[in-house]
Amino acid sequence: MPTAMSATRLARDAGSALISRATWGGSQNFLGARWVEQIIDATPAPSRERVALRFLALSPHYFYGRDIRAEDARNRRSRQVLAEMLVAPHLTPTTRALDYGCGPGYLAAAVAGQAAHVDAIDISRGVLACARALNGRPNITYRTPEEFHASGDQVDVAYSFAVIQHLRTYVLEQVLTRLAAAVRSGGVLILHFATAESGYRTEAQWLADNSLAGRMRLRYGLNCFARTPGEMTDLLARHGFGNAEVHSLSAVLSLPDDDIPDQELVTARRE
Repeated sequence: MPTAMSATRLARDAGSALISRATWGGSQNFLGARWVEQIIDATPAPSRERVALRFLALSPHYFYGRDIRAEDARNRRSRQVLAEMLVAPHLTPTTRALDYGCGPGYLAAAVAGQAAHVDAIDISRGVLACARALNGRPNITYRTPEEFHASGDQVDVAYSFAVIQHLRTYVLEQVLTRLAAAVRSGGVLILHFATAESGYRTEAQWLADNSLAGRMRLRYGLNCFARTPGEMTDLLARHGFGNAEVHSLSAVLSLPDDDIPDQELVTARRE
């Protein structure tokens, strides 16, 4: 027999799940429902930041705790470290950079302080609206991948953190095709990815899980797919990126309450 406390928790979790589903815009497109963008954009400027933070708290991508201000500060601190340690060495004051899967824009804002311009793209229009509210800068353009691709713009450096490990291989191939078109010859690509050594399952292992829970998680969940360094460098080579170098992030990063340091980084050049 459930206690009053457990019943309350179940009701709260069920309510959160329903709200999260209502904001969903399709596979891995958290906060992608058009009404999310419309509400944020229509919110008066003094309240827009708070509303954006409330929406981000609904998604499993961005906030881990219930204190939205603390989570905002944690994201800002951690992305500043990533920018300084991993992206800044490839930047100059004239660099045009591409943030693929920018989310709420914390990393784009940190990089924008050291680059001429950042093109920040994400599949979710709702999270792009959050990014504009929280991390709008004169030298950042927030767009969907389709909008950026249609522009024909090219960049000197492209990077992606906390994105690649969530993509099925056929989707990653599509992303790499677009990145190959976006990065100028000689430009740099920086990708963060997960390995089995970090405790993640491969895509083949996910596909082999025929349980109802496994199938539902594969279709709707925020999954991580482990890949080997060899798989990543082969994928990059097939899409025109050579001279790939893979490094363990644990050797260079310490980010409390973030799993990125447990994973890998690959850098390559557009041929």
